[in-house]
Amino acid sequence: MTLTTLIIQILLTLPLTFIINTLSKKDNNTIHRIIVPTVYTIVIAALIPSIKENIFLIVIFELFIRNFYISNFSNKANNITKFLIEALLSVALCLFTYNQFISKIENVLPTPESIKPFLWFLMIVYIYSLCKPQINKVNQMIPEKRTVDKENTIMLFAKYKNKYHKVIKTKNTLITNLVYSIMIYNGITTPTALRKATELKGIITTKPVPYGIMQVTSKIKITDEESIGIVVSNFEKQIKNSKLKENDKVDKLLSDYNNEAKQEIKEIYNEIIEFLKK
Repeated sequence: MTLTTLIIQILLTLPLTFIINTLSKKDNNTIHRIIVPTVYTIVIAALIPSIKENIFLIVIFELFIRNFYISNFSNKANNITKFLIEALLSVALCLFTYNQFISKIENVLPTPESIKPFLWFLMIVYIYSLCKPQINKVNQMIPEKRTVDKENTIMLFAKYKNKYHKVIKTKNTLITNLVYSIMIYNGITTPTALRKATELKGIITTKPVPYGIMQVTSKIKITDEESIGIVVSNFEKQIKNSKLKENDKVDKLLSDYNNEAKQEIKEIYNEIIEFLKK
């Protein structure tokens, strides 16, 4: 380490002191005084690679300057214990960053290839921020109380049966009709546009959200057909070898739904049974 490098590093402590003092006046947050020095050294090492050797010394020099300033020119009382704890944490963080990151690479500036994931992350966050108001708007448009129209029920039953009858791979007619009932209920209460908006939110945030026509909660994207398969499989396991009566089986399979949803699905189920008897 040359004398010139040392002098430059000492001079670079002045802007750091100014930054920390400015932040402390606006928001007297301890975390700023601990993290900002490390961020500052990373930026300096990236902009002036020739002085990055032992660049953690900037933080140590800055602590002496700031302590001198507070003791002699500031009106605030200096809490020695608090100052020492912050100083130790700040130096430790900067030293760790220097040893594990700065000292091991020639150029601290990221390459275009390494920036790509971050740029994609920013783009996804931006798209989500644009879509969020629309998602909230759609949610607000849905009425709290929904009623199921009998004629509409039979039309949707015919529509879904024509579309998904090959996907429902079960010989249990109770499960088949109940699955169609749930499809119809979800088709009415969660329209395709709302489902797509919710799914986009799940893809962006990677949090579990309802997917597919059966509204199966998952961390990964699920198609309509996959959601049907999952529900059919779960239903078969729940009532396998069950001695319960039909109504009790329906109640058991709908145990995860709230009372209002359960009641509406059962109404749809009964209308389907009545229609099939004709």
